[in-house]
Amino acid sequence: MRMLRCPFLRLCYEITMQTINREFLLTPGMDVNSVILGVLAWAQSKTGVHIHAFTFMSTHFHLIITVRNVEQKSEFMRLLNGNLSKKLNFIHNRRGTMWHRRFRAIGIAPDEATQRSRLRYVMAHGVKEDLVDKVGDWPGASSLPWLLHGKPIYGVWTNFTARYNAMRRKSYVPRPGDFETIYEVRMTVMPCWSERSVHEWRETVCEMSAEIDATAKKRRRLEGVRVLGKKAVLAAKPTKRLPPRKRTPAPAVHCVDAAAHELLVAGLRLIRDAYDEASQRFRAGEWDVRFPEGMFRPSGGFVVPTSVRMLDMW
Repeated sequence: MRMLRCPFLRLCYEITMQTINREFLLTPGMDVNSVILGVLAWAQSKTGVHIHAFTFMSTHFHLIITVRNVEQKSEFMRLLNGNLSKKLNFIHNRRGTMWHRRFRAIGIAPDEATQRSRLRYVMAHGVKEDLVDKVGDWPGASSLPWLLHGKPIYGVWTNFTARYNAMRRKSYVPRPGDFETIYEVRMTVMPCWSERSVHEWRETVCEMSAEIDATAKKRRRLEGVRVLGKKAVLAAKPTKRLPPRKRTPAPAVHCVDAAAHELLVAGLRLIRDAYDEASQRFRAGEWDVRFPEGMFRPSGGFVVPTSVRMLDMW
């Protein structure tokens, strides 16, 4: 049975998505990066999610976002994954699904220690796998330019439908920029640092980046490991695959404090039990049964929250 996506209010999530067969369909490159950032910014403009950090590797990506409810999160990921698949398939001249399974969303507790640990995890990609020497060397689409230096992040959104319809007209003369729109990925500071000044939290991020680089360098020296290098990363073919790896159970929620973690897991268990009971009654023909607020019924309808008592853990 797949894991239920339980609702939390005012909680950010870490989103993970993996390509099918661990193929290198997200291999960094000028066109691929532009498409990724364009689709990400476009999906954000349509749904209004808050994006705190992201890293796109060759075979998977990680996002840290904050959403109003699970309906907004699902709509954002539908737009993101569907359009990435369509546009990157066009670039790679392939067909079919691009993703291994549905996205995985794990809640992140609001304390600073937990949020810092998840941000560090997302930032460390590329370095911890010994692909590049430093955090800033990763050539793929990521939030590092904004996190470290405050640089805005832009991408290009191409309207495939409008372009297809225009190309069918014999009188149409293609012109650059007819169907391309530049969007900005609007970044938001991690919730735990919302009360800090920009200079203060960005200095903390730079310290985290330096610590990641130093730790990886020391480990590589002890283990005798060499970095693959940016040039080799960029040269990888989209058809390349990583070998299968053993799947491990995903945590129900990210929280470094043991007591708070137990409280969150207990709350999730109560919500799941309430959902399972309502689902059994619904499938037995009790159509007016009440489902937990902020979740999807088996028939697909979203239960609009009317109270935060059940959803708000804090």
